[in-house]
Amino acid sequence: MSTTPKEMTLKGLPASGGIAMGPAYVYEREEVYVSERILTDEELERERVLLDEALQRSRHELTKIISFARQKLNEEAAAIFEAQLAMIDDPVMRSALDDRLRKEKKNADFLIYDELRKFKEILGASNDTLLRERVQDLDEVGQRIMRNLQKKRLHSTVEGEHVIIASQLTPSDTILFSRNDVLAYATDLGGITSHAAILARSLKIPAVTALQNGTAVVRTGDEVILDGQRGLLIVNPTERHRREYERKMENIARFEADLAGLGELPCETEDGHKVELSANAEFINELEYVVTQGSKGIGLYRTEHLYIEKGDFPSEQEQFIEYSEIAHMMYPQPVIFRTFDIGGDKLLDSAVAESNPFLGWRGIRMMLDKPVIFRQQLRAMLRASSMKNIKIMFPMISGVTELREVLDMLESVKEELRKEGVPFDEEMELGLMIEVPSAVFVADELAKHVSFFSIGTNDLVQYLMAVDRNNELIADLYQEFHPAVLRAIRSTIDTGHANGLWVGMCGEMAGNPLATLLLLGLGLDEFSMVPSVIPEVKKIVRSSSYKEARKVAAEALRLANALEVREYLSTYMHERFPELFATMVNGMNGHDENGGEDE
Repeated sequence: MSTTPKEMTLKGLPASGGIAMGPAYVYEREEVYVSERILTDEELERERVLLDEALQRSRHELTKIISFARQKLNEEAAAIFEAQLAMIDDPVMRSALDDRLRKEKKNADFLIYDELRKFKEILGASNDTLLRERVQDLDEVGQRIMRNLQKKRLHSTVEGEHVIIASQLTPSDTILFSRNDVLAYATDLGGITSHAAILARSLKIPAVTALQNGTAVVRTGDEVILDGQRGLLIVNPTERHRREYERKMENIARFEADLAGLGELPCETEDGHKVELSANAEFINELEYVVTQGSKGIGLYRTEHLYIEKGDFPSEQEQFIEYSEIAHMMYPQPVIFRTFDIGGDKLLDSAVAESNPFLGWRGIRMMLDKPVIFRQQLRAMLRASSMKNIKIMFPMISGVTELREVLDMLESVKEELRKEGVPFDEEMELGLMIEVPSAVFVADELAKHVSFFSIGTNDLVQYLMAVDRNNELIADLYQEFHPAVLRAIRSTIDTGHANGLWVGMCGEMAGNPLATLLLLGLGLDEFSMVPSVIPEVKKIVRSSSYKEARKVAAEALRLANALEVREYLSTYMHERFPELFATMVNGMNGHDENGGEDE
């Protein structure tokens, strides 16, 4: 006599939005193990050859994955594997391996394991969650090289449609499974900023992390429902639950088909109030995708990647070539270039060590201390502005004195170009980021010198709340819906409008559909966000009235704390747009809360 398995619901973290239903496949990754051996002189020479071959094979594998990620996904996905490739090509690592081979005469796979162990111990002891999660990158690089040394093959394949259940997935696992009929991912370990989670979002595959005991409870073949919005894995669902989720999936499919037709439509409310939807970008390769998502320009183009990739500040000519190409690709749509925002969480190892870099030498402060480098960047941007669709934005402005110093330098550069007979856009719009609390309080003075404000909510919230946004111990205190944050946003918008400026937002909050009506009602003129959420935000704007948005904003401003605001917005928006929020992670559409946005 058979009995029906009892339904069980496991709770984890929502990592990638969407819903999946199907049989489970419990995946156990085959690890490569090594033992320590002493080699003869003859074996030692052969070991060097094997090491060279293994490194070359590992480079080839990663190069293929990078190509796939760049063509099918985005630069963020490709960057994950480019970082792993850089580890393989690290001359310090190779020198250490060669030195130890010569002195210790031990097998190469053991030496690789031992070298990477040292780095993993350092990262694992860090207080930074992101650094601790990078231990997995070292693990994967080490396993890849050791597997190729031992001439073993990696098997991350499964026949037929399945929900993959694993203790942990590496970035390579995530990519390889996606080439099959994978429905979703569920892991015991990992967080929403892990590389596997980032890749799942890029691949638009539903995912849940941090289930703790999924692999202990689920068996291959069990029927499961994975809810990537709520972070749930339902094992052996009842017929009632199955029908409920089938209806949700049908609604999501209809809604996504509806979103696909929004690209060329204007972003305006039902009663005719227009706003601009722009994209945040960092690499030229992103721009084609930006356009297909319906963006009307680039609201923030981060330039510091030029510094990070090179390990030093790029030349004026290198910058001019990139800025010109971007302006041509986006023409006639505008592109807002942010000047170098080096520092804080974007320091290289060669930079000055600071006990609190977020409150230290960063952004415009660093550039004003490096006038030669800053002038080169300003010259490059001005030279690239001949098509008149470039705007410049300055980060980390804290007051009028700082802004005047920046503008004096810009005027000096303009005069220099005039004398050289170099054309540029004399009417170029200039703006600044409102991300330091002092800028909120002196916005009326700052407004006299620029054409627009762009609110960088990530840093503004961090500084207003005195909360390090990368510190998991106080993560719950980082509250973008705190009344102080909402009042700062309202004050900035009102002050900008009173002085004839348009006001945008390029921080993460601009791309949070949960906040769309609130920001619309506060009077925000431009929303700049990760490209993937543009259709959802446009859908909300086009399905609402400005009058309705103003009522939502007024009610939110009346509430006493962040929890009340979030609950109000969540209830309101879920009732107004049930299909939309069924596809999202915590109302955020699953985009990376720390890795993708930095404003």
